[in-house]
Amino acid sequence: MKAILFVIMLVLVPACFSPDAAALTRQQYLPADTPEDKRARDLIESVSEQMQLLFDDHLPIKQRLTILFGAEDGPLFDPERMQIWIPYQFVTEVLKRFEGDDYQQTGVTAVEATQDALMHTLAHEYGHAFIHSNRVIVLGREEDAVDTLATLLLLNSFEEGDEIALSAADLFALEDEEVDSFDDDHFWDEHSLDAQRYFATLCLIYGSDPEKNREIISKAQLEMERDSYCEEEYFRQTENWDRLKEMYPVEPLSKE
Repeated sequence: MKAILFVIMLVLVPACFSPDAAALTRQQYLPADTPEDKRARDLIESVSEQMQLLFDDHLPIKQRLTILFGAEDGPLFDPERMQIWIPYQFVTEVLKRFEGDDYQQTGVTAVEATQDALMHTLAHEYGHAFIHSNRVIVLGREEDAVDTLATLLLLNSFEEGDEIALSAADLFALEDEEVDSFDDDHFWDEHSLDAQRYFATLCLIYGSDPEKNREIISKAQLEMERDSYCEEEYFRQTENWDRLKEMYPVEPLSKE
């Protein structure tokens, strides 16, 4: 389990969690009837509480939000119900992808990688909730914006945030490998292509600590000065989200 980093680094990362923050979101677990669903629920429970605290303290929203685990559809954010849906089947599929790729050869087990990817997914969907509830103006694709937010939250809130984000990026790469060819539907999709999401995440990881993460940038990218761009992109996106949070202040909801 990755420990939360309790230091003041950015506006998005305060020194500690507010004791009243847990009232902002509610977690609901639907029955886990099969062994696979029960294992998925165990994986979710291993990360969900600290992610909820992270959201409530870093990015409070104006409406009550329910995170529904075991939903039939998703992962997604439903703005009408103010719910985030995370199916057990999604977690199971992620675990199987990492297991099938022999991911433990990277030094991270398939279970750990699944936890990491789930943390990124939760942060991504919460980003949608934050934008919707606070009526945040987003220029460009909202999906790209919340991908960036999810990655920044992981990088700046956890001692091993770069490793967590790297597992999430690797999931995009594994999903991309399953695409044999592209058709119009891929380009009309609200999400960027999985390969694009992979490289965008890598770029932020590298930019957050170029010395530590120098091996994730290829020689070709270094020759193109992509490394300098990634450093600039990391700091630019961090500053942008910091300013956005200041523009949309929210008083935390009480427990009443």
